[in-house]
Amino acid sequence: MRKDPVFCGNEICCAAYAFVNTVQDASIDYRLFELTSSVPFGVKHQREPDFSRLLTTFCDPNIGVERGAQLWGYRQKKENFTEGREAACYIAEESRERGCLVGPVDMGRLGYLMLPALYTNMDHYLAVHQRDGQIFLMDSEGILTRQITKEEMCHWFDAGNLPEARGCLSVRSFEKKEKMTGRLREEAAIKGSVRWIQNNMQKAKGGQAVIQCCEWLTEQSPARWKLSFLYDLSYLMQRKILQADWFLHAERFSVCKEKESSVNRELVQEQICLLQWIFRLLQKENSVDIERFYRLAELEERLTGYFHIV
Repeated sequence: MRKDPVFCGNEICCAAYAFVNTVQDASIDYRLFELTSSVPFGVKHQREPDFSRLLTTFCDPNIGVERGAQLWGYRQKKENFTEGREAACYIAEESRERGCLVGPVDMGRLGYLMLPALYTNMDHYLAVHQRDGQIFLMDSEGILTRQITKEEMCHWFDAGNLPEARGCLSVRSFEKKEKMTGRLREEAAIKGSVRWIQNNMQKAKGGQAVIQCCEWLTEQSPARWKLSFLYDLSYLMQRKILQADWFLHAERFSVCKEKESSVNRELVQEQICLLQWIFRLLQKENSVDIERFYRLAELEERLTGYFHIV
């Protein structure tokens, strides 16, 4: 698929990256894992004071990563913590044996990032492993590996007030339980994710969320929400690119017919073009493209209708 220069972010969300970095299973297609987590499907609008979730995922990655792990044959061990020191002590012990997926953490607390305060109230996920008694983290925000101390984990690994966290910092490790590999494993994951994708699309009421977002933005000064919304638009484009990929996989494994796949991929491609125009107009003119917002909402309703009948 041609990559438009407007979208230049990560290919998948941080939770999916954290999972593949934790389990170190080279046989998992990371884009396919993201799709089978169901996270790319379903959009919702939230009105928060910091404008951080204007058009966000219906299924948050904290749920999606568990779905994906199950479908790819992994048993999860999960512990929740409300206090950073307890979490750090647990990670220091658990990571001796296997990698740990940590999150959601409040990204604004991660002191190794440049200007972390810019990311306050954004949920984020990390992979932590241990080698020769030293603890290292991997962060999809360009941190391939960084040594980290228990004291740093105490201060930096905190869920804060993230709605996705529900008051807890989760630490997960994984054990592979299924021996299925290759095409059979991918087919099982795609077919197993359909029910969750249907649920996301039907409950999200994405078209309505897009309209509500447009109305909310027109009531506020662009200076208050512009940067946050450009971020949201970029990641919505990311998810739409993944959705187009899903239809190819669904066609490959006979989840949908070739004609349905083609029609829906064209629909998603039009949505991507609309998002690009909305992005450009906002970036260059501080203007909300209402007409294209409504077309985007109409197409989201059509896409939702398809998943009612899959």
